[in-house]
Amino acid sequence: MFIELIDALRCPVPHEESWLVASASRMEARHIVDGVLGCPVCHAQYAVRNGVADFRRASAARAASAGSPADRGDPATAMRLAAFLGISDAQGFVVLLDEWGGQASALRALVETPLVLVDPPPGVEGEPGISIVLSDGIPPLAARAARATAIGQSSSARAEEAVRITRAGGRLLAPAALPVPDGVREIARDDLLWVGEKEPERSPLVALHVRRG
Repeated sequence: MFIELIDALRCPVPHEESWLVASASRMEARHIVDGVLGCPVCHAQYAVRNGVADFRRASAARAASAGSPADRGDPATAMRLAAFLGISDAQGFVVLLDEWGGQASALRALVETPLVLVDPPPGVEGEPGISIVLSDGIPPLAARAARATAIGQSSSARAEEAVRITRAGGRLLAPAALPVPDGVREIARDDLLWVGEKEPERSPLVALHVRRG
């Protein structure tokens, strides 16, 4: 878990938004390997084990994800992903939801942009530049925190969360079968995927009072 990412993480419990407090028991370079993330509002605690931040609250989900080592991705798919998401430098971070996390190692070999994997396939491991977060469905990230987001074979609700965590002007990519969410302008599509750009949020109307006299 890259320590600079901590500022973008949020407690998934519904309450006023707050940064989390990190306590590391083991670190390597600037990555938390083992530790705890605490919420100063509701005092919930979330474990970081082997670099994975576990925000799952259901007791049945507390067991560590199991599975054989995952496929490290396909270079051609990773190249396409990098082009569609418009990433070529180390600015900001990109979120890969669900099965897109399986492309993280191949994508990281192409770009310097830090990657955040939310609920990746079993067996996917973090490494320098790749952080892993496990959730109960709602990505525990601040609104407008991500530079771009790749949406997997997800529900419309998951896609709406992807829009929430992506900054204005940021790219979103999703399977062609998934409807384009509100607030996203589609810019390209093929038989497999669509690519969109998050539209700027509209400012609320301001009432003007005219002084007479």
